[in-house]
This record gives sequence, structure tokens and C-alpha cells, in this order.
Amino acid sequence: MFKTNYQNIIQNNRIRNFVIYGIGQIVNLVSPLLVMPYLVMICEKEGLGKIGVGFSFALVLNVLIDYGSYINGTKEISINRNNPEIIKKKIVSIYVMKLFLLVILIFTAFLVISFIPFFNKEQAVFIFSFLYVIGQLINPTWIFQGLENYKWISFINIISKAIYVAGIFIFIHKKDDYIYANAYLGLGLIISSLIGLISLIKKYNLRFYHNVNQDALRLLKEEFSLTFSQLFLSFYQYLPIMIISYVGGNGMAGQYRIIEQIVMTFRSYLQMFFNFIYADVCLQIHMSLKNGISNWLKYNGFNYLFVLFLVIIAFVLTEPILLYFNIPSNELESMTFFFRLGLIIPVFMAISFALKQLLFALDKNKVYINITIGSSIFSLLVFFLLVKNIGLQGAFLATISIELMVIVLYGIVLKPIIRLSKE
Repeated sequence: MFKTNYQNIIQNNRIRNFVIYGIGQIVNLVSPLLVMPYLVMICEKEGLGKIGVGFSFALVLNVLIDYGSYINGTKEISINRNNPEIIKKKIVSIYVMKLFLLVILIFTAFLVISFIPFFNKEQAVFIFSFLYVIGQLINPTWIFQGLENYKWISFINIISKAIYVAGIFIFIHKKDDYIYANAYLGLGLIISSLIGLISLIKKYNLRFYHNVNQDALRLLKEEFSLTFSQLFLSFYQYLPIMIISYVGGNGMAGQYRIIEQIVMTFRSYLQMFFNFIYADVCLQIHMSLKNGISNWLKYNGFNYLFVLFLVIIAFVLTEPILLYFNIPSNELESMTFFFRLGLIIPVFMAISFALKQLLFALDKNKVYINITIGSSIFSLLVFFLLVKNIGLQGAFLATISIELMVIVLYGIVLKPIIRLSKE
């Protein structure tokens, strides 16, 4: 009876946490959908395309500024959540490491924006987009994920997106204001993240300690391979709009950005679900391989059915969705085809996210690194060739084929481990 009551309490806490976390993530997912029709109306498709390119630039740099904190950092804090001293050292050393990285990124971004013509001609967009990178450096969400403190995660998401949406509607009034759109996203994240970080400083009495620089440099070395692979993954996820802008112009990039935003909503949801259960999956597998994999399969199985349900709804409601984004009537037919083609991506993405989570939980980082680097290089080549030869349709076909390839490779690696857990 006691065991049953304990399990009920745990289950109720998880449901409550998911609701709290979900509220913040809904705001996170919905806010871009709120502002995009307004941005299309004011800045037109070309302006939206430029905003998307700047945002992708920031997201690539964010992968470097995160430098493993959302994977190994979250995992370490989850496992040592009852040891404040270990948590304190982990937090401080990772933030010092991030400061080292920021200096490198500022210098690198300056060179890229100053001397590469593609970036130089829209340098204001990229400079303002860099504010989002600074916000991500401060962002303590990876800590709260390890602690499973979903109230703070939701608080950061809601406040940052409220500032972003307000900034867009209050200050963007003419076509050339597109250069400021990503700045409001960055300012929102900076302000909300500072509040969350200050709360952690007070709770754990975070201070620089002796040898923190050595620990930070050690982390730079240890996390290099994983972050290097994540950088290639970010190329696969975020460079496509730059390729489209370069090959087909900002008008095509704007079209792609509209469809990508909806597909990215699925990706953001899957990343949210990944983060929500990741700490628990790591802990469960650490305690028992069989039970851990069983729970992983249960969580992700139900989630996959939910994603399929949402994809079907989006497929049926394609035209109303596109009209909401101010798509001209003469482009509606072609955009409907592209949109429905793009909806195939989250069907496979839900599987690849689940398998990736299991790879990390089982410490198969080296295998993941090799698969990610190889598939990302291949994907960019395929993406460029298909977009150049068949246009926007090629962008979605390339992404679908790469997702399928990654699923097969993950499955080959995980199959013997899953089979072993059933014995």
C-alpha cells in the first residue's frame, strides 16, 4: 500500500510538473506564430526571409555557447541533485567556460559579418541577432532541467516571449524595421534569464572558487567532440534558410521561413518533451537498464501518437493555416503542396529525437558524434543540390531523406542494447 501511494505521489508530481512546463512551452511555441503574420504584413516575405537568416545565424552560435551544458551538464546536475557542493561547482565552471566561448564567438562573428559579403550586406540584422546569443549564455534553463524545477523554466519562457511579442507589435511599424526583430527576442531572453540566474546565485551562494579556470578549460576539452557534432547538427537544422536565401533569394527564403516556422514548432515541442523527460530517463536507466528503457519507450510512444495527431490536423487545415500567415491567393496552391510535404518531417523527427535521447542516456556520445557529423555534411550537400535543381520542393525532400537515414543509423546502434534489456 505504501509503495502504491508513493508511486501515485510521484505520478501526480510528474503530471503537475508537465502542466507547469507545458504552459511555458506553449507560450514558447505560440509566440512566433503570433508575430509572423504581422511581420509578413509589415516587412513582407523578403524581410521575413532576412529575419529568418539572422535567427538561424544566432541559433548556430547558440550551439557553441551551450557547449554540452544542455546534455552532460543537465545529466550531471540530475544525478547529483542532492549534493549542493557538486552542483555549485558544476554551475560556476560551466558559466566560466561559456564566458571563454563568448569572447571567441564575438571575435568570430565580427570577422564573418565584416568580411563575408553574404553577411556584410545585412550586417545590422546579424549584429542585433547576436543579442539572442548573449541571452542564451545567461539562460540557466539547463540547470533547472537537471533539478526538474519547471516553474522557473516556464517563468523564463513566458517573460522572454512576452517581451519579444510586445517589442514586435510596439516598435516595428515599417518595412526596414525588420533589422530589429531578433533584437527583441534577445532582450527578452537576457532579462528573463538574468532573473532566473540571480535566484540560483542566492540559493546556492554561487561564487568563483579556486581552480575554476582550470575546471572550465577541462570542460572545454572534454565537451569539444560532443559540441563539434552538435555544431554540425545545427548546420543541418539552421543553415538551410541561408542556402535558400543564397540560391533562390530572400523571397524564397521568406516562403521557406513560413513553412519552417510551423515545422520548427513541432521541433521545438519535441525538444521540449526531450528536455522534460531527459533527466528522469537518465536517472531511471542509471538505476535499472530494463526499467529505464521501458519507461523511455512508454513516454516516447505516447508522445509519438500525439505528434501524429497534430500532423493530421495541420494537414487537414493547411489552407486556413497558410491564409493566417497572409499568403497571397496566387501562391496558395504551391504553398499548400510545400507545406504538406514539410509536414512529413516531424513524423520522422519524433522518432529520431527519441532515439537520440536514448543514445545520450546510455553514454553513446561517440557514436552519436560520428553519425551527426557524417549525416550533417551529407545533408548540406544534398540540400544545396536539390534546392538548386528543383527549388523549394528539394529543401523538404532533402530533410525527409536525412531524417530517415539518421533513424536507420540510430536503430542499428541501439538494437542490441534494447534487445539485451528485454532478457
